[in-house]
Amino acid sequence: MAKPVVKRYACLSDLNNYFKKAELLSGLTDLEQAQLRRNIGIIDYAGGTLEPAPIEINYSNLYDLFIHNNLITGAKYIITDFQTIYSSNVKNSQGVNITWGLDANPSSVYQLLVTADSPNLLNKKAVILSHPEWIVEYNQTKQIFPDSKSSKGSITFLKDNNGNSAKYDFKNIKFRRTSSELENSNFSIQTSYIDLYTFSDVINGNVIDSSELQNTKYNKLSSGCYNNVFIGDTYNNTLENACINNTFIRGCHDTTLGWGSANNFFNEPVCYVSGSIYNKKIPIGNTSFSTTITKTIHKVNEATILTFLDPITYAQQIIII
Repeated sequence: MAKPVVKRYACLSDLNNYFKKAELLSGLTDLEQAQLRRNIGIIDYAGGTLEPAPIEINYSNLYDLFIHNNLITGAKYIITDFQTIYSSNVKNSQGVNITWGLDANPSSVYQLLVTADSPNLLNKKAVILSHPEWIVEYNQTKQIFPDSKSSKGSITFLKDNNGNSAKYDFKNIKFRRTSSELENSNFSIQTSYIDLYTFSDVINGNVIDSSELQNTKYNKLSSGCYNNVFIGDTYNNTLENACINNTFIRGCHDTTLGWGSANNFFNEPVCYVSGSIYNKKIPIGNTSFSTTITKTIHKVNEATILTFLDPITYAQQIIII
């Protein structure tokens, strides 16, 4: 049995005034006629299931549709050229953040399946066709960045098949760390800077996205978490709201950084820690955070205090960081 043919149209004008013949039969109610007028352009039902075939469209044409209230309610669209375009943490000579993502390689250009909830609004749930197992949320709004470049909407939530999740596209967004920032750390580079994914491994100087590996899993970055970089095995961690500008060297696991933990630099593995910590650079050789005993961070006036049970005597231990 031959497969049903699904037509594709080169441009939006091909959709105008195109009706399925059965819809033109007489006897329609007033409501049906109103629905027909509103849905002019729904074409070519796939199979015989009354499910309309997705309309392939680039972001520019889709943007034109929703700002003019011309989306077809209930229709599915495939954005053929979606890519994550974003304002980086790098500034140009005028002190303006540079937009990254416009020169994305082919593997980071997605076909994104979305559904129209109304003539000007897409449902936030989306599907990346090359990775249907990921859970994705999408915002259609075009962002204009400080250097006047613009986005194609944005991924506002992503959870991959390893259980890693964030409120942004952590598969493509990178954050720069300079050689001066990495000075006297457990991670040295031979260049003036390195651009890292949220979850990274660096092999022979090449940065790879370690969220694709089985040793990076079940990490959750909550709302407002940004510019955090983990290098090495990373699993079972939670960054609570507004944790920003943190760098983890040599891995991190089974840790919860509390609300607003920011501007910290960890040289040794961080594990079994909970609580909020601010503006701390933990020097090489300080293993306070890396022993496998549950530890809690406290803030007492201006002091940052780490408490834990000694594994031999079970006595409460206190360290001022």
